[in-house]
Amino acid sequence: MVVDVGGMRDVSVDPEARTVTVGPGVGWRDIDRETLPHGLAGPGGECPTVSNAGYSLGGGYGPLGRTFGLGCDHIVRLQVVDAAGRTLEVSADEHPDLFWALRGAGGAGFGVVTQLTYRLNPMPETVIGGIVAWPLGRAAEVFAAYRDLYAARVDERLALCLVLTTEPYPEGEPVIAMYGAYIGPVDEAAEHFAPVLAIADPLFSTIGETRYLDVMTVLGEEIVYGLQSKWLGGYFSADGFDQDAFAVLAEGFRRAPSGFSMVRFDLLAGGAVARVPKDATAFVHRDSLHYVSIIAQWGGDEETDANVAWIGGFHEALRPYLTGEVYQNYADRDLADWPAAYYGDNYPRLQQVKAQYDPQDVFHHPQSIRLP
Repeated sequence: MVVDVGGMRDVSVDPEARTVTVGPGVGWRDIDRETLPHGLAGPGGECPTVSNAGYSLGGGYGPLGRTFGLGCDHIVRLQVVDAAGRTLEVSADEHPDLFWALRGAGGAGFGVVTQLTYRLNPMPETVIGGIVAWPLGRAAEVFAAYRDLYAARVDERLALCLVLTTEPYPEGEPVIAMYGAYIGPVDEAAEHFAPVLAIADPLFSTIGETRYLDVMTVLGEEIVYGLQSKWLGGYFSADGFDQDAFAVLAEGFRRAPSGFSMVRFDLLAGGAVARVPKDATAFVHRDSLHYVSIIAQWGGDEETDANVAWIGGFHEALRPYLTGEVYQNYADRDLADWPAAYYGDNYPRLQQVKAQYDPQDVFHHPQSIRLP
């Protein structure tokens, strides 16, 4: 049985307290539309179709993460229906063990979250951001610029994402695009984007002053619904962050059998994410900076074998450069040791919380927390 909370979409902003209380079914775009008139923004991601609850309960990377922290770091209160049918008010002061578990492993079988309260951050109406793209043949040059930004200890107010895709999508030529947003003074932005903009002859560039709400949704505008898909990926190790790894990324993408497929390489951690101890919440991936996602997408069943084989081989070629940890919101049903990959040393404590709040394992799925 699946519990559908999609209709729970209430949004209530408290500008004085700088908080917003929402239902689990509402997305961040709709939340931001209510908070931005007050000069405030939540910790949302850039995909407009993802609900706030699933996003934040599993961690919650977004363009504001390096500046203000993860989605789960912004949760100050939850309302939860437990396995006994009780409605619990959960916070740092009430049921603190469950509060700890839900912030990072909230989708792993502890109860049904029916309401969330987040702290908000001050946010101007406009920021500097956009996309700049080059032919995939320029990938080595673009990767080098990205690596140099990282080596220079990039400002934590800058979020960056590399995307290997096609332009126009999905039937165009393969390209490498860099998406970024700078959440800081407008007159400082040019300095931070300079290494990117110095790469000559882009196919196009939209980097400039733009509405914050547009920055948060730009990568979701080309979503094609109704496709079959499979995601694989992992966190890059510090030792794996080199041109050899980037060459594997570029060559692997060139071989994609479907124009709908893409690769994302994100710098969304560090900064405020890393300042929270790994055991302060259930989210353990605090010291990992970069995440790569291989996204295979295709149409009919007749294309399944080719695409599954492609993503499996691609992921295997990347394995030497990865840490073995996996972001739990990008679940892989074929992952053998998922407790270690998703939760690391926090898993035994999660099992104890599970035993306390759901001793009969009422809430379960193939990768929910196991009873001890």
